[in-house]
Amino acid sequence: MPMARRPAPGFTLLELAIALAITAILAALSVPTFASMVARQRLHAAAEHLRADIALARQEAGRRAQPVHLVFQPGSRWCYAIGTGPVGDCLQAVASPASGLIKVVRGADQPGVQLLLATPMTLEGRHGGSRHPEGMVRFASAEGQQLQVRLTALGHASVCAPAAAIAGTPACPPSVTGL
Repeated sequence: MPMARRPAPGFTLLELAIALAITAILAALSVPTFASMVARQRLHAAAEHLRADIALARQEAGRRAQPVHLVFQPGSRWCYAIGTGPVGDCLQAVASPASGLIKVVRGADQPGVQLLLATPMTLEGRHGGSRHPEGMVRFASAEGQQLQVRLTALGHASVCAPAAAIAGTPACPPSVTGL
């Protein structure tokens, strides 16, 4: 009796081609999702960075016993500066102890994030509170998502989503959303 021939172990060329086609389709579907996730993370990073810088300004105001100012320049080439005196153009400013400039942050360090609008902020040296109640800064990603950093009269900053919900970020209160 002749013996039945056993197929060789492994994949056929057709099976391998089907597996590669499925992998390519899944990879193509995941690229836009990954790009969206990166844009959202950059937006969160910019907002959280500003929130931390407001806390730094509050701390510096108390340490120096004098007001500390945050000045913003919105737009595609945005920036903000923290200082004890007049800051001027934050795109040209360089932080130094002699100038009273504490820190400068430029939008070039946060690719894909735009500063839409902002109100200047001043934190008092005596009690750490804000001279500008309900101070606000709004960032947007290239995909149109927005986050807002708001400053209370007590000098505390928080991050919220003014329009559509963004995962992990609370919605802004109605009084602030309209700004």
